[in-house]
Amino acid sequence: MLNTIAAAAAFFILAVPGFAGNFTLNSYTAGSVPASQPYAPAIPAPHGPAPVTPPGVAIAAYTTDETFSFESQAKPAMEARIKDLNAAGVATLGGRVVPAGNDYSFAIDYIPTVKAGAALPPAVLVKTYNNGASYWPSNSAAAAMNDCAAAFRAARLPVVGSYTYDSGGNGSFAVDYLVNDVLQRAPEYDVKFLEYTGGKFTFESEAKKNVTAYLSLFRQAGVPAIRGKAVSRPDGDYAVRVEYVVKAGRTAPRPQYSVLRYDAREVFPFEKNALAAGKAALPLFQKAGVPPLSSVSRPVGGDYSYGVDFLVQNFYQHSGVVQSAAVETYQAQETFTFDKDARKAMQDKAAAFEAAGLPVVGSAVTGELGGYTYALDYIAKAGQAPAPRP
Repeated sequence: MLNTIAAAAAFFILAVPGFAGNFTLNSYTAGSVPASQPYAPAIPAPHGPAPVTPPGVAIAAYTTDETFSFESQAKPAMEARIKDLNAAGVATLGGRVVPAGNDYSFAIDYIPTVKAGAALPPAVLVKTYNNGASYWPSNSAAAAMNDCAAAFRAARLPVVGSYTYDSGGNGSFAVDYLVNDVLQRAPEYDVKFLEYTGGKFTFESEAKKNVTAYLSLFRQAGVPAIRGKAVSRPDGDYAVRVEYVVKAGRTAPRPQYSVLRYDAREVFPFEKNALAAGKAALPLFQKAGVPPLSSVSRPVGGDYSYGVDFLVQNFYQHSGVVQSAAVETYQAQETFTFDKDARKAMQDKAAAFEAAGLPVVGSAVTGELGGYTYALDYIAKAGQAPAPRP
């Protein structure tokens, strides 16, 4: 019996060389490991379990608050919505009519992502500009609003809404505009259904009449508007709500353009003088290739000055954001005994800056007898050589 066991053990050791030597971590090379096979989903047997969705593929459901009295009404509405979603670049997977209380609605399955190369849906943000100023009389806010909306359109940023509102008895305004979202590079992006609410109408019927106009504003700008409807506002009036679809990254939004404000250094005894100087500064920004949006007055002690809001383009890099333009300041180092001498030197320096392609948008002389000096504010653009330092 012992001889039989010993013979069997000897055969096992000789027949299996992997156990014959010392086993170490370096005993096997990568070439001895069988190559991995590509993933192939198993075909389920008849009446077996359903196939598993491959990793990375998600399915979402698009739903709506629309209701229909009959199922026969809900189905064609669903089919029309599927066509709209497909035209917007959304991959749909069919839909179904669902009960909604005593009525009917519908749901549509779709893939909530798109590949990086997909042209639709677009990557767009709806932003609101409000300069925060109060206008008196209040109807002057409407004039400022119209000028500002025209400035956005001139900069090729579509305006989807603009409105005035009461601000402590005075008038203020806001402009809603569209701007591209500069998405960070990724293999795919998320599909998002968003809503925009705009307009103010006394009667619901007025809001309904304007639904088509609001849908057209989005569609003309290349943004797929899925549907629109009249909704109630908190103040008892009515507005238009637009549902639209965009693609979005998985990081913070990165608007292609931003609004900056330049605070002038000139000071005026009366607000009307500051407002006039602010309006006069707008063409200076326009001439410099920096689109101005509006100007506002601001108090400075017991006096007034002004500010100018303008648009800049954002360039996103690994190190941060580089903007297309900025207002820089040149501070003179020399001093002058008399105010008139400082002003003459300031005018000569401004002419030199203009000749060098550095547009001057503001300047001021400061100091007192025996110690006057001056400063220049100028537009510098990205990639442009800075002004010489004293």
